[in-house]
Amino acid sequence: MKQEIDYKKILGIVIIGIVLYLGLKNFGTVWEGISVVLGIISPFILGACLAFIINIPMRFFERKLSKIKNKKGKTRLSKGVIKGISLCLAIAVIVVIFALIIRLVVPELINVIQLLIERMPYYIEEIGTFLENATKDIPDINTIISNMNIDVEQLKQQAIEIATNFLTSSISVITSFIAGVINFVIALIFAIYILVGKQKLKNQLKKLLYAYLKKEKADRIIEIGKLSRSTFRNFIMGQCLEATILGVLCILGMLILKIPYAASIGVLVGATALIPIFGAFIGAFIGAILIVSVEPIKVITFIIFIIILQQVEGNLIYPKVMGNSVGIPGIWVLVAVTIGGSLFGVFGMLIGLPIASILYTILKQNTNKRIEEKYDYREKS
Repeated sequence: MKQEIDYKKILGIVIIGIVLYLGLKNFGTVWEGISVVLGIISPFILGACLAFIINIPMRFFERKLSKIKNKKGKTRLSKGVIKGISLCLAIAVIVVIFALIIRLVVPELINVIQLLIERMPYYIEEIGTFLENATKDIPDINTIISNMNIDVEQLKQQAIEIATNFLTSSISVITSFIAGVINFVIALIFAIYILVGKQKLKNQLKKLLYAYLKKEKADRIIEIGKLSRSTFRNFIMGQCLEATILGVLCILGMLILKIPYAASIGVLVGATALIPIFGAFIGAFIGAILIVSVEPIKVITFIIFIIILQQVEGNLIYPKVMGNSVGIPGIWVLVAVTIGGSLFGVFGMLIGLPIASILYTILKQNTNKRIEEKYDYREKS
């Protein structure tokens, strides 16, 4: 019996091939267009991410408030009231955590900057004395300096250019900061709208899927959506747990080694550790600046300690904690973070692991299903 040719499928493949060819041929223009679109919708993407993060503590409060019963055994508060209170509490918890981190770290940084400004004349004097002694001990330096052809006018011109570039950069930084604040405010408002109407939005998305797709495909998309939600939630919770462990270990180690600013630096290292694998180094760099202002010799001890702690965290704690949280072996945690970071930087590190976990789980499910269908055998996992 002859198999009928599916012309629609062939036409679809041809159209996809043509679109891919044109896209690759005009990659620069296409990428520029994608960048513009991403720039426009970035506040809404950020808002969706914020909604997902805020929803984790919000669901916790919703469950707790739903358990409050009246004398008749019914939930005392209405669903709308529970949702509103839970949203406010969730945002408050996140704000308090960030406020505590800022309260512990920022005052110390301000003190260090003030201290460095106060000691600047002393540092300049010390540098001048060093250079003066060096020229006395090494007479050839004076000869080299005297033989140098220094164009004063050119130096002035370069100084003006440097000042102009600095001013331009400062204006650009301020403009970017203001734009970032505006985008964040828009994202937060969008996140609140999503969370207030999350059930309605969920139902609308389901209707769209079942209206325009076959039931099997719609069911599969919903299944993948649930898997993605669970994976990302576990990732965030695991990341927070890992950051807490690292921060506590950093504080304890610094107290044992009698390194100053143990609490502030430990909190900072833990907070920056939310960036997978390499984030703690950012906190360590700022910590080193804090330490050098009061006990410069302790910086060497601190750097050695952080390197050892980072190796333990990156190779033992992180793969173990995150592997258990997102459900993939430790070796694939390292691979996912490394590849994600290489492709998309810090953002790639953040999303690489949960995406890898979703792909790993889907592949595992499909592999087991195919083996079961072919050989009537279910892999034990």
